Amino acid sequence: MKTETLKINITQRILNINDNKVLSKIAKLLDEENIVGYDADGNPISEKEYTKDIHEALHQLSQGKLETYSSEEVRKKILG
Repeated sequence: MKTETLKINITQRILNINDNKVLSKIAKLLDEENIVGYDADGNPISEKEYTKDIHEALHQLSQGKLETYSSEEVRKKILG
């Protein structure tokens, strides 16, 4: 089935659902699969993965385990 046909089919089915439990499950699935960006290799990053990565980075930062650079340090590394 082509992507556009599948989208229309799914949309029509969702519009006919009156059960809030089922609609909540669909919303949760869509939230988990929401693509917010791509990594350096071009792989999609979901909102859930992105949020998890940010929280992990903040945790490492608070523990002093994350290496950080000032803007000036970055500029020097890039420009030599």
